[in-house]
Amino acid sequence: MKTTHLEEKRDGLLAKREKLLTRFSQAARDRKGMVRLFGQIQQTNEFLETLDRIEDETKTVVPTGAPRYVVSSLFLHESYKKLTADQDEQFFFVTGTEMDGALVLDQWVEFAHQKRSVVGVTADTRSTHKLLIKLEQFGHRLLAHFHSHPGKGADATRPSGTDTRFQKNLEGAGHVAVMAIFSRDGYIRFLRLDQNANVEVHGTGVEQHEPGVFRLTNLD
Repeated sequence: MKTTHLEEKRDGLLAKREKLLTRFSQAARDRKGMVRLFGQIQQTNEFLETLDRIEDETKTVVPTGAPRYVVSSLFLHESYKKLTADQDEQFFFVTGTEMDGALVLDQWVEFAHQKRSVVGVTADTRSTHKLLIKLEQFGHRLLAHFHSHPGKGADATRPSGTDTRFQKNLEGAGHVAVMAIFSRDGYIRFLRLDQNANVEVHGTGVEQHEPGVFRLTNLD
């Protein structure tokens, strides 16, 4: 785990305090030396308290510019049809327009798959890399990745270990992408591991089932 600057500073101050306390004990018979060292220990403690306050303030700050995702009900219905066209799992990227702080999910970005089956899908690494480079060349970002799961109901949209690892890697690299998992009967779960996913659906034909989970209605 990478050590932060605050942690490095705190460790240094703690080590310094230990040395000062040792010297304080040794200088206990020397009043002048004891007073001077006591002042240095107090100052070190004040620095440590300041670091703790800085860390607490950092933890309580609400992140600004939290991603706000907007998607049309029609796009979700069309995505569902593509993702459930056959019995195998399907997977594709989504990009779109960014305006007024909103990330609009409105364009599929498809790539080659290495393997597809009823219980999983594996993307071709070379194809996905080329795709991400192309998005960058055109000034677009990866805003979402949609894939289907076998099974029905809201529980069928819960992420697998593979899904979680993929999303973790994206968020760790600074991507704003949100994950969307579709069940076979029209449930959709939008998810980010940092719980920073505010999804707004425009239009009818979709109803909210629970926070982050929607259900497509009027399916053919």
